Amino acid sequence: MRRVFFVLGVALLSFGPAAAAAPPDLTVEVSRTNGGAPLKVTFTAVGEAASYRWDFGDGSTADGRSVEHTYQAGRWTASLTARSADGDAATKTVSVTARGLTLTGPERVRYARWAVLRGALIPADASVPLTVAGPPGVNLQTRTKQDGTFAVRLRVFRPGLYTATLADVASSAPVRLDVVPQLRTGLVGSGARGARLVFAASVRPKDAGDLDVTITRNGGVVADNTFRSPVRIKLDTRRLATYRIRVSVQPNEGFTNAVHIMRASVVLPRLAYGARGAAVSQLAANLYELHYATPFTTMFDSRLLDAVYAFQKVQGLDRTGVVDAAFWRQLIAPRRPVPRYLQPASHIEIDKTHQVLYVVRGGRVALIVPVSTAGLAGRFTPVGRFSIYRKVAGFDPSPLGTLYDPMYFTGGYAIHGNPSVPPYPASHGCVRVPMWIAPHLYETNPYGETVYVY
Repeated sequence: MRRVFFVLGVALLSFGPAAAAAPPDLTVEVSRTNGGAPLKVTFTAVGEAASYRWDFGDGSTADGRSVEHTYQAGRWTASLTARSADGDAATKTVSVTARGLTLTGPERVRYARWAVLRGALIPADASVPLTVAGPPGVNLQTRTKQDGTFAVRLRVFRPGLYTATLADVASSAPVRLDVVPQLRTGLVGSGARGARLVFAASVRPKDAGDLDVTITRNGGVVADNTFRSPVRIKLDTRRLATYRIRVSVQPNEGFTNAVHIMRASVVLPRLAYGARGAAVSQLAANLYELHYATPFTTMFDSRLLDAVYAFQKVQGLDRTGVVDAAFWRQLIAPRRPVPRYLQPASHIEIDKTHQVLYVVRGGRVALIVPVSTAGLAGRFTPVGRFSIYRKVAGFDPSPLGTLYDPMYFTGGYAIHGNPSVPPYPASHGCVRVPMWIAPHLYETNPYGETVYVY
């Protein structure tokens, strides 16, 4: 078809099919394409169009030649769709990366202990160098793993805020670590009547707080004051007494409380079989309070000797049967045994290593009894879980001797009374207990009672 053009004035007229309209010729200017989240970005369309539609790639949209949008952490692709008056469209895309960092850690850490701070770089990139900074002097370098995570391990001496940073691009929200101060308490001296006995306490670091000290003697308050660390208080040892000492930290900012409670006894320096008097009765009372099978007595007899042996066994002391300075010191802050097994809540445990029997009631050790297990050549005490299946009141003859109030738990093996219960393994295989304790065990442990031997 012929096309004819006319010129009228300055206008050019065309007859025939209309010329094809071209889409808008555009470019996109972006204020920034990389930075820390939340990242504010301004998008501007350069070029003429009838409409401008922006899709920011995170579910948000906007209209206009120039728009502003704030990105959270991630990689995003923003697109502009511009249309001419004739409806022709042109599309441009821009990639934007908003960097984010997370950081987590424990709420509190014991003084001078190790802690681990963990975090992640969003979006994930491997081997990105990061800095974790904390209180003055703490500046740790690390790199991200393949999945963008990272971790730093540090010993904590000061409380404060910790922050992970990526150069000048992004930083995490600060994480606060509080410090549990190291409270040290102890007694200097033997605790013997008339001897020097000093209570000492200190806290690390020193600026963690002051020390509240309350001391009672036989129930009456003798001291209740606040001290700066360290503190030393002399205790009166002119008469037999039991001190209860409570120390707590009044924490300064960033530190937490710490509490120690201890006991100190003023006693005779050395007690052995045959001793008498108030110190003996106090010894018996202390052992009874710790759940050792102990008589109420003012005489150091064979029954109290059994309790002393049991205490020395559990505490790892030499099994001398003598209450000396080392014994008294251990009695101030003893090791309190716990059951190895929790089910059933009531049962018996035979600890062959320490040569003791634990009567467990309600999940706690209610009674500690000295025993003697197999110690003769070729003999053994079986290990495992058993139950009492036979009981004989009084004396029960057996091929290896007469058993008193035996409680059989497997085969011919029984827990039974015997006149000889040395502080070491010496039986043919049974579990020997002192004669005076056997009736109590017999009466309080029924048929079917679980017995653990280890």
